[in-house]
Amino acid sequence: MSAAIASLLSDDMARVCFNALCFSPARSTVKTTRIHLGPTGFRATGTDGYAIGQDQCPLDTYDGPPEGVTLHIDRAALSDLDSGGRKDKKGYGRVEIKAGDGLVFKPANNDTPTVAHDQGANADTALWGMVDTLLQRMERSAPALPELIAFDPALLAYFSKVKVAKVKGASNENLERAMDLCVFDAKEPVLVKIGPTFRGAIMPIDRDVHRENVERLDGGLW
Repeated sequence: MSAAIASLLSDDMARVCFNALCFSPARSTVKTTRIHLGPTGFRATGTDGYAIGQDQCPLDTYDGPPEGVTLHIDRAALSDLDSGGRKDKKGYGRVEIKAGDGLVFKPANNDTPTVAHDQGANADTALWGMVDTLLQRMERSAPALPELIAFDPALLAYFSKVKVAKVKGASNENLERAMDLCVFDAKEPVLVKIGPTFRGAIMPIDRDVHRENVERLDGGLW
């Protein structure tokens, strides 16, 4: 049975778990989140089958197999790891992970350890294989694309709050809530359409202007 032990910044681990949690909503039919601990870091991947969120953080120390150890935990355990990491104000915590068994996070402030049991028996192996294949394929393809478009995630979140006008006879309410992005140019405002009546726009990030302002103003306006 594979096992690994590592020390890492508790706040970093909390961030990784929170970001994966954002893509593992309670309503999701995917009941597990994947955790991987290896020489390159602590990584968490969440998905609801429609969107994927993956983040990782570096380790201070690592003792385990070179390929790392993977397990699956449920949403409640992921939330507990996020909370336990944020509460640890003394810095570095300790993660012990054993495939087929579970994960234990011991915070430096000596609070009660967080225990997460391996839910591997409930994990959809085929789904997680597709997640890996998709992310790897897109990562390889991205540098070859003629142009990328960048958005501030906080601005995109505005559109999630839009209330859609009801359409008589609509057979699929979820389809009416779909957000269409009409992209004309990577540096021009993007037209946003939601439902039959809502129209908006969002300004993409101009990478060159953003970089200059960060260096000059310690900000990030574009």
